[in-house]
Amino acid sequence: MIEARRRGHLISRTFAAGAVLAFLAAGFLGGGQKAPPTEASLHYPILSHVDWWQSQYGSSKQAWTDAFGADYRNGNSGPACAVMVIHYKKRARISSDLGSFSDPRFPKVRTELRWKFCRANQGKGYAGGFADDDGAEASGRDLADVLQNEDIPVVVSSETGETALDGIAAAIGRYSLVVCRVEPAAYFADEAPGRPRWVAAYGIDAANVSVNDPGRPEGRTKKVARRDFAAALQKGGGGPDPTFLECVVMVGNYLDGWHADGRSRMFVESYKKAGPEIGFPHDNGGNFGVHTVGPCIVQDYLKPAGGGPEAKARGSILFLNQALIRVFWVKGAFFEKYFSIWGFEKLGQPISDEYPIPGGRRQDFEKGSLVWNGKNVAVKTLSDEKK
Repeated sequence: MIEARRRGHLISRTFAAGAVLAFLAAGFLGGGQKAPPTEASLHYPILSHVDWWQSQYGSSKQAWTDAFGADYRNGNSGPACAVMVIHYKKRARISSDLGSFSDPRFPKVRTELRWKFCRANQGKGYAGGFADDDGAEASGRDLADVLQNEDIPVVVSSETGETALDGIAAAIGRYSLVVCRVEPAAYFADEAPGRPRWVAAYGIDAANVSVNDPGRPEGRTKKVARRDFAAALQKGGGGPDPTFLECVVMVGNYLDGWHADGRSRMFVESYKKAGPEIGFPHDNGGNFGVHTVGPCIVQDYLKPAGGGPEAKARGSILFLNQALIRVFWVKGAFFEKYFSIWGFEKLGQPISDEYPIPGGRRQDFEKGSLVWNGKNVAVKTLSDEKK
């Protein structure tokens, strides 16, 4: 398994520098040669997509009976989706049962999930969290605020219908989960129209969209025809609320999952500082999570190609330097040079981020530095520095 994870990096050792750059241009920098996945990848102890499904009504039979016996508003579907995403990333078990929590100060709060992330829960809730009422709708912005506070970067989109399906497919192809605002009457014939709710999409192919719908028991791993799901998005959107949220769940995750001791969070913090330029976790030959290459602990990233000056995809790497307890980012021309010289061995781990110097920029490593003079990148080893 370790060899398979490292193959995308180790293969470049057998090529001369020019061949390595050609390999990178065709593979890593060009977006990889493998077709994008049609499902968010399952690993660490998640065994199936049923594992992280949650209900907005909870797990008890009575909760479901009470919900369907009343004119319910689907007010808890947003928090249920937020918890599904958190479960997928962290395996943090939180109850979504309506009877799981009640605080006398806030009698309308009836679920642990809504209470835990409630604005009114002093010291534990988030300023952008949920209202203290299980019947109140959670907006897309509420969901994004809660998820980002739980180490899950979120990209918000207001696309609807068929256009949105392209965005959802691209997000799932990047191993993300997607939380969507839909009208389920478009695919559940017995539901009344005009009652939209949130669902979590994890797969899409030429025929179907795979979702975990928290609104009813048969919402577990539900396959919805693409045409019906496009209609559900179109009807479920509208107004100022975003239609879907790309939840970038793999930032900082190792093959065995999220590490609560801080190793994972350091990647998340560095990712946030980097901003949109860093792109998304990328599978550069066997692994899209945090993995080892020789002595280095890294996660590969790729910013998709855009228009104008951003017409090509751009790769980069986040490195965890355990001795310094910091994550550093190697990008741009420094990233390309580092790969072309097999810097994992020649230079080792970074000990700084890129920084300005007179006439250019520099980044320091355990065994030397990379220096940009405005035209090209020079490699300076520690022995060179001593001369």
